[in-house]
Amino acid sequence: MMKFGRPWVIPALISLTLGGTILQAPNLTGTWHLNVDKSKWGSVRKPVSVVLVIEHKEPQIQYHGSVTYANEETRDFGFFGAFDGKPYAMTRSYGSGTIVLHRLDPYSFESAFKTEDGSSEETAKTTLSRDGKVLTRSLRLRSPEGTKNWTEIYEKR
Repeated sequence: MMKFGRPWVIPALISLTLGGTILQAPNLTGTWHLNVDKSKWGSVRKPVSVVLVIEHKEPQIQYHGSVTYANEETRDFGFFGAFDGKPYAMTRSYGSGTIVLHRLDPYSFESAFKTEDGSSEETAKTTLSRDGKVLTRSLRLRSPEGTKNWTEIYEKR
């Protein structure tokens, strides 16, 4: 039976080995286009297009984009914050409020948005494919109109 003279050696080696892979989140920077046909809309109104431009330097993330619905003008949106569990001001189509982001693992994170008056809450789990080409967002919105669930699929171009 092999013995190590120092009991901290094995945990230190495991930490060094796993630390490089577990803590390294892939970079999300790029231009992402919603694949409307691959997405699942449930009872949510389907957009014609969404283009999302992300700038990501872990833990900070900044994005801006535009969404277009049939028979409507294009609406722009944006955000600047970090994956740090702290609230950041944000305005959504259903009101102003705060959003909190935190990582689940290197390839996924959760976000929780709540309007200032507490009438609407949107939670999302966003996952990056292992090849870095597809973002999948599973969303749930609770509002005075009820609860809605949908999934958005974005492809990097």
